[in-house]
Amino acid sequence: MRNNRALAGVVFALTSSTLYGITPVFVHMAYDRGADPFGLMTARYAISVVVLLAVRFARVGMRNWPDRKTSVQLFLLGALGLYLNGVCVFSAMKRMDSGLMMVIFYHYPIVVVFLGWLFYGQRPARVIWPCLVATIGGVALTASDVSSAQSSGVLIILAGALVYSVYQVIGARVMPRTDLLTGLWMVFAGAGFSFATMWLLDPPGIESTMPANTIAWMAAAEIAVVGTVMAMGAFFAGMKRIGASNSAVIQTFEVIVTIGMGIAFL
Repeated sequence: MRNNRALAGVVFALTSSTLYGITPVFVHMAYDRGADPFGLMTARYAISVVVLLAVRFARVGMRNWPDRKTSVQLFLLGALGLYLNGVCVFSAMKRMDSGLMMVIFYHYPIVVVFLGWLFYGQRPARVIWPCLVATIGGVALTASDVSSAQSSGVLIILAGALVYSVYQVIGARVMPRTDLLTGLWMVFAGAGFSFATMWLLDPPGIESTMPANTIAWMAAAEIAVVGTVMAMGAFFAGMKRIGASNSAVIQTFEVIVTIGMGIAFL
């Protein structure tokens, strides 16, 4: 039974990384048609919140909400963690190749493993160590080929990886307090609130234009449904079964998918 649970966790993690890995193709599709990071992310979470609320309503109605403390924590997890990570990833994607960006981003499993060990006493299994060494080596080799023109993108994606590491470790503790659909909806609602606020305020120096044509909106819909609702649902389902550290290491499969999709379509 325990082996089946672990296997299911691995399958969910691989599914999540695959769905995330195909998303940059649609991000660039939207960018090529005039979308910008803040506007695209606002559309992404607006669609995600509506879709997930409809799914939750069909499954459980409007009952069984978590307690106030858990609700606030989940909302803030999205409003701060998911928001900041999204800004970093989508901004870096405008400054550098998506495959290169993802390779650098995926030093984050190292941070997740050590944060889990430091704060929660989750000592990593022996099999994790060679994986982490390989990750460090891959990031180091990749970073050595970064041009000066891409240096700002590197700094942004490193910040995004740090934010995502903290988000993942905290999420692993908070999400089990409620069901997956409810937890995801509250996280997405928090992220959507932050992006919608920035879009409404439209501060100087920050472009925040919603997609302006059909193809850009179709790309936003794919990012919302496949690259957000489905991908993150599989991510948390896998993390619930195998833990944050193991899930983070398996998620590095996303790099392979992203590079493959970039070669094929970008």
